[in-house]
Amino acid sequence: MSEISEARPETRRRRKAERPQEILEAAFTEFSRNGYATTTLERIAERAGVTKGTIYVYFENKEHLFISMVREFTKGAQDEVQEMFETHEGSTADLLRAQFSFIYQHLVENPRRREVVRMLIAEAPRFPELADRYHEEILRPCLEMLRQAIQRGVDRGEIRNSSIIDSPQVVIAPIALVDLWMMLFGDRQPLDLKAYFDAHLDLVLNGLLVK
Repeated sequence: MSEISEARPETRRRRKAERPQEILEAAFTEFSRNGYATTTLERIAERAGVTKGTIYVYFENKEHLFISMVREFTKGAQDEVQEMFETHEGSTADLLRAQFSFIYQHLVENPRRREVVRMLIAEAPRFPELADRYHEEILRPCLEMLRQAIQRGVDRGEIRNSSIIDSPQVVIAPIALVDLWMMLFGDRQPLDLKAYFDAHLDLVLNGLLVK
């Protein structure tokens, strides 16, 4: 009996540590099924097996929970891409190749991330604050990482000094097309993502690198 009693606090601590992730998983299911407007914290709490008050322990409100859910699908990849920039010692072309390869493998090919993008597109007209927060907390840091990589190439004389440095959105625009294409056509008009990635990278490097 004493062994069981000693194990219970550890089990409770483990369950408490897992709770935010369980809430985020429940939030993804509810938001993707019902949309932002009609999803309630009560329904998310019920799916997660917690009380509504428990959600407030970890998330300020529904907007914060939604953005935290979005961040869950991107933060690990963002950290990895940033680490590549900070530790890479080779050419900028090799850096961009590695970063884009990682982005395609862990973000572009992730159907759950694409579902998050679909939700943001659907909800932005009615809830612009969601789009604004997504821009500030997730998209803008990603664009800044790309701008840093391009600036690195400019400083090393590997990349032409052009207006791209101020408009890095142009470089990642083909990724937005992948999302839109798959949302519209799914498997009816499949993309060869390997060939698409090769074409995207070829376009970026030939457009940026000094000849």
